[in-house]
Amino acid sequence: MDRERFNDHISQGIALMTEQKYESAKREFEAAIQIDVKSYDAYIHLGNACANLGQFDDALAAFKNALVVESNSGEALYSIANIHLLKDERLKAVEYYNKAEEAGFKKAELYQILAGIFFDANDVAQALRNISRAIAAEPFDGELRLFKARIYLADNKYDEALDTLDEMQKVLPDAFEAYDLRAQIYSGIGKYEEALNVSELGCHRFPEDANLALTKLKVLVEMSKDQEAADLIEKMKNGGQFDKVMKEAVIQESILFLRKQDTETTLSILQKANTALGGDADIVYLIMDIYGKSENYEKTMETANLLIGMNPGEYYESTARYFHAHSLDKMGKDAEAKAEYRKLTSLLRKATINNPSFYEGYIYRLLSHTRLGEFDKALELADYVENLYPDRADAHAFRYFIYKEQGDSAKAEESKNAALKINPDMSL
Repeated sequence: MDRERFNDHISQGIALMTEQKYESAKREFEAAIQIDVKSYDAYIHLGNACANLGQFDDALAAFKNALVVESNSGEALYSIANIHLLKDERLKAVEYYNKAEEAGFKKAELYQILAGIFFDANDVAQALRNISRAIAAEPFDGELRLFKARIYLADNKYDEALDTLDEMQKVLPDAFEAYDLRAQIYSGIGKYEEALNVSELGCHRFPEDANLALTKLKVLVEMSKDQEAADLIEKMKNGGQFDKVMKEAVIQESILFLRKQDTETTLSILQKANTALGGDADIVYLIMDIYGKSENYEKTMETANLLIGMNPGEYYESTARYFHAHSLDKMGKDAEAKAEYRKLTSLLRKATINNPSFYEGYIYRLLSHTRLGEFDKALELADYVENLYPDRADAHAFRYFIYKEQGDSAKAEESKNAALKINPDMSL
Protein backbone atom coordinates (compact mmCIF):
# COMPACT_ATOMS: atom_id res chain seq x y z
CA MET A 1 0.00 0.00 0.00
CA ASP A 2 1.26 3.48 -0.94
CA ARG A 3 0.90 5.07 2.52
CA GLU A 4 2.35 8.41 1.37
CA ARG A 5 -0.18 8.78 -1.45
CA PHE A 6 -2.98 7.71 0.92
CA ASN A 7 -1.98 10.40 3.43
CA ASP A 8 -1.84 13.01 0.66
CA HIS A 9 -5.43 12.27 -0.38
CA ILE A 10 -6.63 12.45 3.25
CA SER A 11 -4.82 15.72 4.04
CA GLN A 12 -5.97 17.31 0.76
CA GLY A 13 -9.53 16.19 1.44
CA ILE A 14 -9.45 17.70 4.93
CA ALA A 15 -8.10 20.98 3.50
CA LEU A 16 -10.88 21.03 0.89
CA MET A 17 -13.49 20.40 3.63
CA THR A 18 -12.15 23.46 5.46
CA GLU A 19 -12.70 25.46 2.25
CA GLN A 20 -16.22 23.98 1.98
CA LYS A 21 -15.30 22.35 -1.34
CA TYR A 22 -17.13 19.17 -0.44
CA GLU A 23 -17.40 17.58 -3.89
CA SER A 24 -13.65 17.81 -4.41
CA ALA A 25 -13.05 16.59 -0.86
CA LYS A 26 -15.31 13.61 -1.50
CA ARG A 27 -13.19 12.60 -4.50
CA GLU A 28 -10.02 12.77 -2.41
CA PHE A 29 -11.47 10.53 0.30
CA GLU A 30 -12.76 8.08 -2.29
CA ALA A 31 -9.26 7.97 -3.80
CA ALA A 32 -7.81 7.27 -0.35
CA ILE A 33 -10.26 4.38 0.13
CA GLN A 34 -9.15 2.91 -3.21
CA ILE A 35 -5.69 2.67 -1.68
CA ASP A 36 -6.84 1.38 1.74
CA VAL A 37 -10.34 -0.13 1.86
CA LYS A 38 -9.98 -0.75 5.60
CA SER A 39 -9.32 2.86 6.64
CA TYR A 40 -11.80 3.85 9.34
CA ASP A 41 -10.81 7.54 9.16
CA ALA A 42 -11.27 7.68 5.37
CA TYR A 43 -14.85 6.37 5.65
CA ILE A 44 -15.66 8.87 8.42
CA HIS A 45 -14.27 11.75 6.35
CA LEU A 46 -16.16 10.53 3.27
CA GLY A 47 -19.39 10.32 5.26
CA ASN A 48 -18.97 13.90 6.49
CA ALA A 49 -18.31 15.14 2.94
CA CYS A 50 -21.43 13.38 1.64
CA ALA A 51 -23.50 14.73 4.55
CA ASN A 52 -22.43 18.28 3.70
CA LEU A 53 -23.47 17.67 0.09
CA GLY A 54 -26.89 16.46 1.23
CA GLN A 55 -26.12 12.98 -0.10
CA PHE A 56 -27.51 11.25 2.95
CA ASP A 57 -27.72 7.71 1.61
CA ASP A 58 -24.08 7.86 0.51
CA ALA A 59 -23.16 9.29 3.92
CA LEU A 60 -24.96 6.42 5.66
CA ALA A 61 -23.12 3.90 3.51
CA ALA A 62 -19.75 5.49 4.35
CA PHE A 63 -20.43 5.57 8.09
CA LYS A 64 -21.65 1.97 8.06
CA ASN A 65 -18.43 0.96 6.28
CA ALA A 66 -16.54 2.70 9.06
CA LEU A 67 -18.58 0.59 11.49
CA VAL A 68 -17.52 -2.55 9.65
CA VAL A 69 -13.90 -1.60 10.24
CA GLU A 70 -14.48 -0.68 13.90
CA SER A 71 -17.58 -2.53 14.99
CA ASN A 72 -18.09 -0.70 18.28
CA SER A 73 -17.25 2.84 17.20
CA GLY A 74 -19.33 5.36 19.11
CA GLU A 75 -18.36 8.07 16.64
CA ALA A 76 -19.60 6.07 13.65
CA LEU A 77 -22.85 5.20 15.44
CA TYR A 78 -23.33 8.87 16.39
CA SER A 79 -22.71 9.92 12.79
CA ILE A 80 -25.26 7.37 11.53
CA ALA A 81 -27.77 8.75 14.05
CA ASN A 82 -27.16 12.28 12.78
CA ILE A 83 -27.91 11.24 9.21
CA HIS A 84 -31.16 9.56 10.24
CA LEU A 85 -32.10 12.77 12.04
CA LEU A 86 -31.32 14.82 8.91
CA LYS A 87 -33.61 12.45 6.99
CA ASP A 88 -36.29 13.10 9.65
CA GLU A 89 -36.17 9.45 10.71
CA ARG A 90 -36.33 10.25 14.40
CA LEU A 91 -37.02 6.81 15.81
CA LYS A 92 -34.05 5.41 13.91
CA ALA A 93 -31.93 8.36 15.03
CA VAL A 94 -32.78 7.76 18.72
CA GLU A 95 -31.94 4.07 18.29
CA TYR A 96 -28.45 4.89 17.00
CA TYR A 97 -27.84 7.67 19.52
CA ASN A 98 -28.54 5.12 22.25
CA LYS A 99 -26.16 2.64 20.58
CA ALA A 100 -23.50 5.36 20.36
CA GLU A 101 -23.89 6.06 24.08
CA GLU A 102 -23.62 2.35 24.89
CA ALA A 103 -20.40 2.29 22.81
CA GLY A 104 -18.93 5.01 25.03
CA PHE A 105 -19.83 8.14 23.06
CA LYS A 106 -21.09 10.12 26.05
CA LYS A 107 -20.65 13.66 24.81
CA ALA A 108 -22.77 16.70 25.55
CA GLU A 109 -23.82 17.14 21.92
CA LEU A 110 -25.41 13.68 21.85
CA TYR A 111 -27.46 14.33 24.97
CA GLN A 112 -28.40 17.81 23.76
CA ILE A 113 -29.74 16.42 20.48
CA LEU A 114 -31.71 13.73 22.33
CA ALA A 115 -33.12 16.41 24.65
CA GLY A 116 -34.25 18.37 21.61
CA ILE A 117 -35.91 15.35 20.01
CA PHE A 118 -37.83 14.48 23.18
CA PHE A 119 -38.70 18.14 23.79
CA ASP A 120 -40.22 18.38 20.30
CA ALA A 121 -42.17 15.20 21.09
CA ASN A 122 -43.50 16.79 24.32
CA ASP A 123 -41.70 14.19 26.44
CA VAL A 124 -40.54 16.59 29.13
CA ALA A 125 -39.17 13.91 31.45
CA GLN A 126 -36.84 12.46 28.82
CA ALA A 127 -35.88 15.93 27.60
CA LEU A 128 -34.86 16.93 31.14
CA ARG A 129 -33.04 13.64 31.70
CA ASN A 130 -30.90 14.14 28.60
CA ILE A 131 -30.22 17.84 29.01
CA SER A 132 -29.09 17.13 32.58
CA ARG A 133 -26.64 14.58 31.20
CA ALA A 134 -25.42 17.12 28.67
CA ILE A 135 -24.81 19.63 31.48
CA ALA A 136 -22.93 17.00 33.47
CA ALA A 137 -20.68 16.43 30.45
CA GLU A 138 -20.18 20.16 29.76
CA PRO A 139 -20.94 22.07 32.99
CA PHE A 140 -19.62 25.37 31.63
CA ASP A 141 -21.83 25.43 28.53
CA GLY A 142 -24.41 28.10 29.35
CA GLU A 143 -26.60 27.27 26.33
CA LEU A 144 -27.33 23.85 27.83
CA ARG A 145 -28.52 25.38 31.09
CA LEU A 146 -30.66 27.90 29.22
CA PHE A 147 -32.22 25.03 27.26
CA LYS A 148 -33.01 23.24 30.52
CA ALA A 149 -34.69 26.37 31.87
CA ARG A 150 -36.77 26.65 28.69
CA ILE A 151 -37.86 23.02 28.98
CA TYR A 152 -39.15 23.79 32.48
CA LEU A 153 -40.88 26.93 31.17
CA ALA A 154 -42.65 24.97 28.45
CA ASP A 155 -43.98 22.72 31.22
CA ASN A 156 -45.05 25.79 33.28
CA LYS A 157 -42.53 24.89 36.01
CA TYR A 158 -41.40 28.43 36.76
CA ASP A 159 -39.70 27.75 40.09
CA GLU A 160 -37.61 24.95 38.57
CA ALA A 161 -36.65 27.22 35.66
CA LEU A 162 -35.57 29.94 38.08
CA ASP A 163 -33.59 27.41 40.14
CA THR A 164 -31.81 26.30 36.96
CA LEU A 165 -30.87 29.89 36.18
CA ASP A 166 -29.64 30.40 39.76
CA GLU A 167 -27.37 27.37 39.34
CA MET A 168 -26.19 28.78 36.02
CA GLN A 169 -25.22 32.09 37.61
CA LYS A 170 -23.24 30.31 40.34
CA VAL A 171 -21.23 28.45 37.70
CA LEU A 172 -21.22 31.20 35.06
CA PRO A 173 -21.60 34.55 36.85
CA ASP A 174 -20.86 36.44 33.64
CA ALA A 175 -23.74 34.84 31.71
CA PHE A 176 -25.95 37.83 30.95
CA GLU A 177 -28.59 35.51 29.41
CA ALA A 178 -29.49 34.26 32.88
CA TYR A 179 -30.41 37.77 34.04
CA ASP A 180 -32.41 38.32 30.89
CA LEU A 181 -34.41 35.10 31.09
CA ARG A 182 -35.00 35.39 34.85
CA ALA A 183 -36.44 38.87 34.36
CA GLN A 184 -38.67 37.61 31.55
CA ILE A 185 -39.95 34.75 33.71
CA TYR A 186 -40.76 37.03 36.65
CA SER A 187 -42.53 39.43 34.30
CA GLY A 188 -44.46 36.61 32.65
CA ILE A 189 -45.85 35.41 36.00
CA GLY A 190 -46.69 38.94 37.11
CA LYS A 191 -43.85 39.41 39.61
CA TYR A 192 -42.85 42.76 38.20
CA GLU A 193 -40.83 44.05 41.15
CA GLU A 194 -38.65 40.92 41.04
CA ALA A 195 -38.37 41.29 37.27
CA LEU A 196 -37.28 44.90 37.64
CA ASN A 197 -34.72 44.05 40.33
CA VAL A 198 -33.17 41.29 38.22
CA SER A 199 -33.07 43.41 35.07
CA GLU A 200 -31.46 46.27 37.00
CA LEU A 201 -28.82 43.92 38.39
CA GLY A 202 -28.12 42.70 34.87
CA CYS A 203 -27.91 46.22 33.46
CA HIS A 204 -25.55 47.24 36.27
CA ARG A 205 -23.28 44.26 35.59
CA PHE A 206 -23.49 44.55 31.80
CA PRO A 207 -24.18 48.26 31.08
CA GLU A 208 -23.42 47.88 27.37
CA ASP A 209 -25.82 45.02 26.72
CA ALA A 210 -28.78 46.08 24.58
CA ASN A 211 -30.93 43.01 25.30
CA LEU A 212 -30.80 43.52 29.07
CA ALA A 213 -31.70 47.19 28.62
CA LEU A 214 -34.63 46.14 26.43
CA THR A 215 -35.83 43.65 29.04
CA LYS A 216 -35.73 46.36 31.71
CA LEU A 217 -37.62 48.70 29.36
CA LYS A 218 -40.36 46.11 28.82
CA VAL A 219 -40.75 45.62 32.57
CA LEU A 220 -40.99 49.38 33.18
CA VAL A 221 -43.64 49.69 30.47
CA GLU A 222 -45.55 46.71 31.90
CA MET A 223 -45.47 48.39 35.33
CA SER A 224 -46.70 51.67 33.78
CA LYS A 225 -43.57 53.47 35.00
CA ASP A 226 -43.75 55.61 31.90
CA GLN A 227 -41.33 58.37 32.88
CA GLU A 228 -38.66 55.89 33.93
CA ALA A 229 -39.23 54.02 30.66
CA ALA A 230 -38.91 57.24 28.66
CA ASP A 231 -35.68 58.11 30.49
CA LEU A 232 -34.29 54.65 29.74
CA ILE A 233 -35.19 54.99 26.04
CA GLU A 234 -33.26 58.26 25.91
CA LYS A 235 -30.30 56.63 27.65
CA MET A 236 -30.41 53.70 25.20
CA LYS A 237 -30.47 56.08 22.24
CA ASN A 238 -27.51 58.05 23.56
CA GLY A 239 -25.56 54.87 24.36
CA GLY A 240 -26.15 53.24 20.96
CA GLN A 241 -28.21 50.39 22.41
CA PHE A 242 -31.55 51.47 20.98
CA ASP A 243 -30.65 50.80 17.34
CA LYS A 244 -29.38 47.30 18.21
CA VAL A 245 -32.86 46.30 19.39
CA MET A 246 -34.77 48.86 17.35
CA LYS A 247 -37.87 46.85 16.54
CA GLU A 248 -38.76 45.80 20.09
CA ALA A 249 -37.61 49.10 21.59
CA VAL A 250 -39.75 51.13 19.16
CA ILE A 251 -42.78 48.98 20.00
CA GLN A 252 -42.30 49.82 23.69
CA GLU A 253 -41.80 53.50 22.86
CA SER A 254 -44.99 53.49 20.81
CA ILE A 255 -46.93 52.15 23.81
CA LEU A 256 -45.78 55.15 25.85
CA PHE A 257 -47.05 57.61 23.26
CA LEU A 258 -50.32 55.73 22.80
CA ARG A 259 -50.93 56.06 26.53
CA LYS A 260 -50.60 59.80 26.08
CA GLN A 261 -53.09 59.50 23.18
CA ASP A 262 -50.41 60.98 20.93
CA THR A 263 -51.32 59.02 17.81
CA GLU A 264 -49.36 61.28 15.47
CA THR A 265 -46.03 60.72 17.24
CA THR A 266 -46.76 57.00 17.61
CA LEU A 267 -47.31 56.62 13.89
CA SER A 268 -44.25 58.72 13.11
CA ILE A 269 -41.82 56.61 15.16
CA LEU A 270 -43.31 53.36 13.86
CA GLN A 271 -43.08 54.50 10.24
CA LYS A 272 -39.46 55.62 10.69
CA ALA A 273 -38.61 52.27 12.28
CA ASN A 274 -40.33 50.39 9.46
CA THR A 275 -38.23 52.29 6.91
CA ALA A 276 -35.03 51.70 8.88
CA LEU A 277 -35.80 47.98 9.16
CA GLY A 278 -36.53 47.69 5.44
CA GLY A 279 -40.17 46.77 6.05
CA ASP A 280 -41.27 44.75 9.05
CA ALA A 281 -44.61 42.93 9.26
CA ASP A 282 -44.97 43.40 13.03
CA ILE A 283 -44.46 47.16 12.73
CA VAL A 284 -46.80 47.46 9.74
CA TYR A 285 -49.45 45.50 11.62
CA LEU A 286 -49.25 47.98 14.52
CA ILE A 287 -49.54 50.91 12.13
CA MET A 288 -52.61 49.34 10.51
CA ASP A 289 -54.16 48.69 13.92
CA ILE A 290 -53.66 52.32 14.98
CA TYR A 291 -55.21 53.64 11.78
CA GLY A 292 -58.14 51.26 12.24
CA LYS A 293 -58.78 52.33 15.82
CA SER A 294 -58.44 55.98 14.75
CA GLU A 295 -61.13 55.36 12.11
CA ASN A 296 -58.79 56.56 9.37
CA TYR A 297 -60.14 54.02 6.92
CA GLU A 298 -58.26 55.20 3.82
CA LYS A 299 -54.95 54.76 5.63
CA THR A 300 -56.14 51.48 7.16
CA MET A 301 -56.82 50.08 3.69
CA GLU A 302 -53.51 51.38 2.35
CA THR A 303 -51.56 49.79 5.22
CA ALA A 304 -53.57 46.56 4.99
CA ASN A 305 -52.60 46.25 1.32
CA LEU A 306 -48.96 46.86 2.26
CA LEU A 307 -49.12 44.13 4.91
CA ILE A 308 -50.78 41.61 2.56
CA GLY A 309 -48.05 42.26 0.00
CA MET A 310 -45.41 41.24 2.55
CA ASN A 311 -46.70 37.62 2.70
CA PRO A 312 -46.70 37.90 6.49
CA GLY A 313 -48.27 34.58 7.46
CA GLU A 314 -51.88 33.54 7.93
CA TYR A 315 -52.65 35.56 11.08
CA TYR A 316 -51.44 38.93 9.80
CA GLU A 317 -52.81 38.34 6.30
CA SER A 318 -56.28 37.37 7.51
CA THR A 319 -56.32 40.34 9.90
CA ALA A 320 -55.26 42.70 7.12
CA ARG A 321 -57.92 41.35 4.76
CA TYR A 322 -60.58 41.74 7.43
CA PHE A 323 -59.44 45.30 8.21
CA HIS A 324 -59.60 46.10 4.48
CA ALA A 325 -63.15 44.76 4.16
CA HIS A 326 -64.21 46.46 7.40
CA SER A 327 -62.84 49.79 6.17
CA LEU A 328 -64.83 49.53 2.95
CA ASP A 329 -67.89 48.71 5.05
CA LYS A 330 -67.39 51.78 7.25
CA MET A 331 -66.85 54.00 4.22
CA GLY A 332 -70.27 52.99 2.88
CA LYS A 333 -68.89 50.97 -0.03
CA ASP A 334 -71.35 48.15 0.64
CA ALA A 335 -70.98 46.15 -2.57
CA GLU A 336 -67.18 46.13 -2.43
CA ALA A 337 -67.22 45.31 1.28
CA LYS A 338 -69.59 42.37 0.83
CA ALA A 339 -67.49 41.02 -2.03
CA GLU A 340 -64.40 41.10 0.21
CA TYR A 341 -66.21 39.57 3.18
CA ARG A 342 -67.44 36.75 0.96
CA LYS A 343 -63.97 36.16 -0.47
CA LEU A 344 -62.54 36.22 3.05
CA THR A 345 -64.97 33.57 4.35
CA SER A 346 -63.88 31.27 1.50
CA LEU A 347 -60.16 31.87 2.08
CA LEU A 348 -60.46 31.39 5.83
CA ARG A 349 -62.53 28.24 5.47
CA LYS A 350 -59.64 26.69 3.53
CA ALA A 351 -57.15 28.04 6.06
CA THR A 352 -58.98 26.54 9.03
CA ILE A 353 -59.34 23.19 7.25
CA ASN A 354 -55.57 23.14 6.66
CA ASN A 355 -54.88 24.40 10.19
CA PRO A 356 -57.74 23.49 12.56
CA SER A 357 -56.01 25.31 15.45
CA PHE A 358 -56.04 28.66 13.58
CA TYR A 359 -58.32 30.31 16.13
CA GLU A 360 -58.30 33.78 14.57
CA GLY A 361 -59.42 32.24 11.29
CA TYR A 362 -62.69 31.14 12.90
CA ILE A 363 -63.13 34.57 14.48
CA TYR A 364 -62.71 36.49 11.22
CA ARG A 365 -64.99 34.02 9.44
CA LEU A 366 -67.62 34.55 12.12
CA LEU A 367 -67.34 38.34 11.89
CA SER A 368 -67.49 38.25 8.10
CA HIS A 369 -70.61 36.05 8.07
CA THR A 370 -72.19 38.46 10.57
CA ARG A 371 -71.48 41.46 8.33
CA LEU A 372 -72.96 39.53 5.40
CA GLY A 373 -76.12 38.88 7.41
CA GLU A 374 -75.43 35.13 7.40
CA PHE A 375 -76.30 34.77 11.07
CA ASP A 376 -76.85 31.00 11.11
CA LYS A 377 -73.31 30.41 9.83
CA ALA A 378 -71.93 32.92 12.32
CA LEU A 379 -73.72 31.19 15.21
CA GLU A 380 -72.41 27.80 14.07
CA LEU A 381 -68.87 29.20 14.27
CA ALA A 382 -69.61 30.67 17.72
CA ASP A 383 -70.56 27.14 18.85
CA TYR A 384 -67.30 25.82 17.42
CA VAL A 385 -65.30 28.53 19.20
CA GLU A 386 -67.00 27.59 22.48
CA ASN A 387 -66.09 23.94 21.95
CA LEU A 388 -62.48 24.94 21.32
CA TYR A 389 -62.23 27.20 24.36
CA PRO A 390 -65.11 26.55 26.80
CA ASP A 391 -63.39 28.50 29.56
CA ARG A 392 -63.22 31.69 27.52
CA ALA A 393 -65.96 34.28 27.17
CA ASP A 394 -65.37 34.86 23.44
CA ALA A 395 -68.16 32.67 22.03
CA HIS A 396 -70.80 34.22 24.31
CA ALA A 397 -69.59 37.72 23.44
CA PHE A 398 -69.85 36.99 19.73
CA ARG A 399 -73.36 35.58 20.18
CA TYR A 400 -74.28 38.76 22.03
CA PHE A 401 -73.25 40.88 19.03
CA ILE A 402 -74.91 38.52 16.54
CA TYR A 403 -78.23 38.49 18.41
CA LYS A 404 -77.99 42.24 18.85
CA GLU A 405 -77.51 42.60 15.08
CA GLN A 406 -80.57 40.41 14.57
CA GLY A 407 -82.61 42.48 17.01
CA ASP A 408 -83.15 39.58 19.42
CA SER A 409 -82.64 41.50 22.69
CA ALA A 410 -83.56 38.57 24.98
CA LYS A 411 -80.96 36.21 23.55
CA ALA A 412 -78.45 39.06 23.34
CA GLU A 413 -78.88 39.77 27.06
CA GLU A 414 -78.60 36.06 27.90
CA SER A 415 -75.32 35.79 25.94
CA LYS A 416 -73.99 38.98 27.51
CA ASN A 417 -74.62 37.62 31.01
CA ALA A 418 -72.92 34.33 30.10
CA ALA A 419 -69.86 36.21 28.85
CA LEU A 420 -69.65 38.43 31.93
CA LYS A 421 -69.99 35.43 34.21
CA ILE A 422 -66.77 34.05 32.74
CA ASN A 423 -65.01 37.40 32.37
CA PRO A 424 -66.55 40.20 34.50
CA ASP A 425 -64.05 42.72 33.07
CA MET A 426 -65.19 42.21 29.49
CA SER A 427 -66.50 45.40 27.91
CA LEU A 428 -69.89 44.71 26.28
